[in-house]
Amino acid sequence: MKTNVVALFMGIVALAAGAPAQAGETDSCICRNGIVSKGDLIVEVLKKCSQPAQKYQREETRILTRGISIVTVDEWIYNFGPNEFMYSLRFENGRVARIESLDYGY
Repeated sequence: MKTNVVALFMGIVALAAGAPAQAGETDSCICRNGIVSKGDLIVEVLKKCSQPAQKYQREETRILTRGISIVTVDEWIYNFGPNEFMYSLRFENGRVARIESLDYGY
């Protein structure tokens, strides 16, 4: 019986190790010089993580109950190498609004 439990456990571990990582929203991102959290300013993220591997910027028009708002949206991708997860950071008007953990880097 004990052998069956150990074999089952080892099979589950092997499957989990071979499964691709799932992207998902997270509360923080660990960089070389600090931890990035929602609400951090772009300048703080640059100090903690340096320049991203990719940057995109656009403006979004949002309809509010009292009018229209233009929001500057920046999307940054950090690639920390093949042994670390990549992260996507979304900034709205210069502050981190969303942090998403991606697959392993390259």
